[in-house]
Amino acid sequence: MFVVIFILGLIFVIMFHEFGHYLTAKLFGMKVERFFLGFGPTLWSVQRGETEYGVKAIPAGGFVKISGMSAFEQIDPADRGRTFYEQSAWKRVIVLSTGSATHFVVAVVLLFAALAFAGLPSIDEPATTIVEVVVADSPAAEAGLRPGDVITAVAGQATDDFDDVRAALDGRGGESVPIVIERGGAEQDLQATLASENPEGQQGAFLGIGPQLVVRRLPPAEALRGTITGDFSVARLVGLTVSGLGQVFTPDALGEWFRSVDDPGPRDPNGPVSLVGVGQTVNALGVGGDIFAVLVIFAQLNIVLGTLNMLPLPPLDGGHVAVLLVEEGVNAVRRMRGRSARWRLDPAVITPIALVVILFFVVLSMTALYVDIVKPASDLLQQ
Repeated sequence: MFVVIFILGLIFVIMFHEFGHYLTAKLFGMKVERFFLGFGPTLWSVQRGETEYGVKAIPAGGFVKISGMSAFEQIDPADRGRTFYEQSAWKRVIVLSTGSATHFVVAVVLLFAALAFAGLPSIDEPATTIVEVVVADSPAAEAGLRPGDVITAVAGQATDDFDDVRAALDGRGGESVPIVIERGGAEQDLQATLASENPEGQQGAFLGIGPQLVVRRLPPAEALRGTITGDFSVARLVGLTVSGLGQVFTPDALGEWFRSVDDPGPRDPNGPVSLVGVGQTVNALGVGGDIFAVLVIFAQLNIVLGTLNMLPLPPLDGGHVAVLLVEEGVNAVRRMRGRSARWRLDPAVITPIALVVILFFVVLSMTALYVDIVKPASDLLQQ
């Protein structure tokens, strides 16, 4: 079910992205010739006014065709004054940028829904020492602790929250520690011999319990503020995205990623993730009931898409903006020198760059799909 919701959500995001271009072009009086979801052969289309709307066979994107996107395009004389390249620079920048901006709008809505309706999982508000998880074969399990127990004291120290529990256990690895719990309204004394390391081999006192998570839904005004400031704000997630992209798309990181594709062992958690991989994560979290995490992941995905689209690389939106700004800058200099201000970048220069960018993302996507689908299936068949 959550996979279907994820796919429908992606289709909506794609359409909303293209609708951003479409709406601003219409508002500025430009002629929009086509508005399509997908690529490849046309499955369905309808003409409404001057615009053809439709769906193509491969739902891996979408496009809006605005008359005169290039100054080299042949234009019907009747459309003069309504073509894209005839508009002022600021209008063209807005039209080019609005598609990417829609991703940040969607992210704000999703983060608001996560904070206000799904609720923020918390162990601190309200403070509690209710045990929710007892690790199998752990010191806690051997001592008789059960989910639902309330820890009232550890090693003679009263505990009001799990910070108190951690503080009381700190530095006692290998020791036998008395624990007072409340179960079914009655107080019980237990004795637990703490391990000196956790199952991952990290040193430190280990009991083997997990706190009860309390879902805290924020009031609408506070939730809205939370999308602007705080741990789940759009600004913070954009910062994490830019930092993450900067780490992933370095020559060393990409080289290591491509070398590790066929390596045995677990997937590199820092490598690129395909949409299938994201969908698998969303489905697992959704089935597990963690709707908050599902919404935050989908918000983060939108922020990644919005940020990637604004990179100054053709054929991305940011690449079109970069070309426009270069042309405007050159023409400004030409005007100051009394020369014609109709200089345009030759498509023969832009097209090879666009093809390299497309090829790079196709190869990256295919290797991520291999790691997320083919490799796990192959490993499973070989077991």
